[in-house]
Amino acid sequence: MQNAPSRRRTRIVALVIAAGVTVALAGSAIAVVLLIGTPGPAKAWAPTFTSATPNAPAPYVRGSELVDGRTGKPLALWGANVPGFEYACIQGRGHDDGGTTADAVAAMIEWGFTAVRIPLNQQCWGVDRPSVAFGTVDDYRANLERFVSLATNTGLVVIVDLHWSAPGGEIADGLRAMPDANSVTFWNEVAADYRKHRAVMFDVFNEPHSRYDADRQQWAFELTPECWRDGGCQVPREIDRASTVSGSTFAASGMADLVAAVRASGARQPVIVSGLDYANDLRAWVDHRPADDQLIAGVHLYPEQRCHDVECWQTELGPVTQVAPLLVAEFGQSDGGSDHLDAVLDWSRGNAVGALAWAWWVIDDPAASEDARYALIADDAFTPNHPSGTTLRAALDSLP
Repeated sequence: MQNAPSRRRTRIVALVIAAGVTVALAGSAIAVVLLIGTPGPAKAWAPTFTSATPNAPAPYVRGSELVDGRTGKPLALWGANVPGFEYACIQGRGHDDGGTTADAVAAMIEWGFTAVRIPLNQQCWGVDRPSVAFGTVDDYRANLERFVSLATNTGLVVIVDLHWSAPGGEIADGLRAMPDANSVTFWNEVAADYRKHRAVMFDVFNEPHSRYDADRQQWAFELTPECWRDGGCQVPREIDRASTVSGSTFAASGMADLVAAVRASGARQPVIVSGLDYANDLRAWVDHRPADDQLIAGVHLYPEQRCHDVECWQTELGPVTQVAPLLVAEFGQSDGGSDHLDAVLDWSRGNAVGALAWAWWVIDDPAASEDARYALIADDAFTPNHPSGTTLRAALDSLP
């Protein structure tokens, strides 16, 4: 039983205008520039990858290490999350307009990135796609491939992440507590298309979590390690930011179902499986992980989460690192300070296989919202935004 609901950072609702995005953050309208390219002509999409990109590593799990399959040497994943694909077809056009520009990827390399994480939407991909969707499935898939090619051709590892999902009859307009049956189809299709691209890894579900009903002041759904792995439990249909919980539910698919869907496609790349409580609680990870020899434990580290300091990381995450690679798939700080950022980066150097900051985008009015301080870049010249960007840039500069 959990003692209290875990409070996460304010979630972002995006509405796209021209080459930028207007987002509602904590009730304020803020202009966001996602540094997208000019939309290309629509085309019938089909995967073109036939082998690992020569310039990019081939990640491989060896015991508790992540190594480059080309050399057998340890591989470290440092960089950021690049939002946009998760809401592109639901609320307007975002990164599906062509992905980040070549200049943006060049800036990532210049900062010292070795990896990026791309949040995806299973309905934008084409699974149970709603009639209200923007754009086409072919455009979405082609623009994702364009981004992946752009990034991996420069030597970056790309992690594709199932960020937003929805059971049948709902819109994938936010984060749900667990994946659904459509998520299994999503991963079988995505992994099939990228199975030969060894520079691509799969993060099967962003943030599994329990669901608190604020109106009734009680838990509407408590996620157990068994359901996390095997599915079958009944999960509220509403997204995590919904003000009410109706009582309507769907049957969850478990992490083992998603890993099996990836493997059924023929893909052998490493799979990231994140823990409970918005990917912050890995206490049950070792004993309940799916059976697979290419798993990476994913953890998210934000100051407001329960496990938010070095003492907790050593106690709860340390044992995980003895049996599997640990990746800090998301971390950030939005109160204007950098102490948490510094602590995550310092701890990750010696204990994780890397850390990916939230998030690579520009918000035009940083003073309008606390959440705006997550922005890593301040302008379209990729100037590091303070404090998130400057802290990450300095940390990457100090790496060997």
